Amino acid sequence: MGAVIESANVRRSFWRAPNYAAWFTADTASAAGGSLRALAVSLAGYAVSGSTAAAGWLGTSALIAQQVASVFGGTFVDRHERRTLIVANAAFGVCTWGSVAALLAAHTLTYPMLLVIATVGSAVSGFLGSATDAMLRSIIGVRDYPKALSLNRGRDATINIAGNPIGGFLYGIAPWLPFLVTACLYAISGAAARCIDARRLVRADGAADSADARAAHGKQRTSFFGDFVSGWSWSLHKPMLVTIMIAAAILNFGVNGVEYTIQLHLMSLNTNATLIGTIGSGIAAMMLVGAFVAARLSDHMPVGVCICVSFVFLCACIAPMLFAYGDGMSDGASYVLVLIANSVMGLPFPIIDALLLGFVFAKAPTSMQGRIYVSLTVPAQALSAFSSASAGMLLPVLGFRGAVIVFLAALALSTVIVLCSARIRRIPRADGWDTAEL
Repeated sequence: MGAVIESANVRRSFWRAPNYAAWFTADTASAAGGSLRALAVSLAGYAVSGSTAAAGWLGTSALIAQQVASVFGGTFVDRHERRTLIVANAAFGVCTWGSVAALLAAHTLTYPMLLVIATVGSAVSGFLGSATDAMLRSIIGVRDYPKALSLNRGRDATINIAGNPIGGFLYGIAPWLPFLVTACLYAISGAAARCIDARRLVRADGAADSADARAAHGKQRTSFFGDFVSGWSWSLHKPMLVTIMIAAAILNFGVNGVEYTIQLHLMSLNTNATLIGTIGSGIAAMMLVGAFVAARLSDHMPVGVCICVSFVFLCACIAPMLFAYGDGMSDGASYVLVLIANSVMGLPFPIIDALLLGFVFAKAPTSMQGRIYVSLTVPAQALSAFSSASAGMLLPVLGFRGAVIVFLAALALSTVIVLCSARIRRIPRADGWDTAEL
């Protein structure tokens, strides 16, 4: 029976932990597929509709479906074998994006069809997607958890560095190509997940994290509704978590709004798809740097201080964009300014993710990881589901600068909330998490 590895040598302990290699492969292939298709979906939506507003609502509809499904998905994940759910999610991804590739190749894809497929695909991803993150605590120990998250976020950033421009490049060759590659990556994810040995997964209490163990545990929790309520109740009764939910919701709305504003504005200027993808690569590159920084800060710096500085830093990064695409600055110079400012904005994201969410998940019961993940991420993403549509509608009315001002105001508000929270400011270093309270 495998055991949770606790070691100072993070890289070695992760790869020697039972099932980590298979889990990492499955998660990486899935993340790569998502990165490749993200820009391609927006490009395809704009191509078949010819409207920034329609393209914006495509992303919003998909995110709303994902968030609604996630509300119940966390409870479902905690009550079933997570490996099976990862495989099922991958199989559905193959069918969903493979069908988009086929329709584009046949020149029969319409905006309503893409809207339905993207919405349904996102709903299934939201319902089953938390299984991967929920399984990680069954493989990695509590004290190594922030470093494990940092490693994963660094991996995600590396994928996005190449994924966005490659997705745009593949779309430029043939619109169906990035979707076909995405389907193949989901197939790899499902195959890797099947290699995970559920008998070697463990919970923090030492019990086997297998289907049989959860079935036995399920006898004590009599209903899906009871598990659903217990997960949300646990989170909503923690004052710090409620503050984090509110601040994160406003932050995500502002950040995603800026990203969609840049993307849709460049599309309206008929910018090359590879250059649009490069915007995402820039922020991903800085996220990779931030992931390395986060892994070290968790042992040396108080988490609360790092979080407060990170929120202020985000506002400072967006401010220069107010001078782009205005009088006296060419489109080329504006593009460079936005690329640099947007890229630097990626630095604090892994720090916020690994330290703040790492602290929360490390303090949460292992058997409730799926529900806690959902109860935190769904409220945090609730407003950002409307970022795409908001950006699409604000651009024709206020222009690029006006839209950025709206989303910067949201970022400033989230920063004020965090700075005013004594509970967040007092979160200690990772070595003090054992005695710290939520």
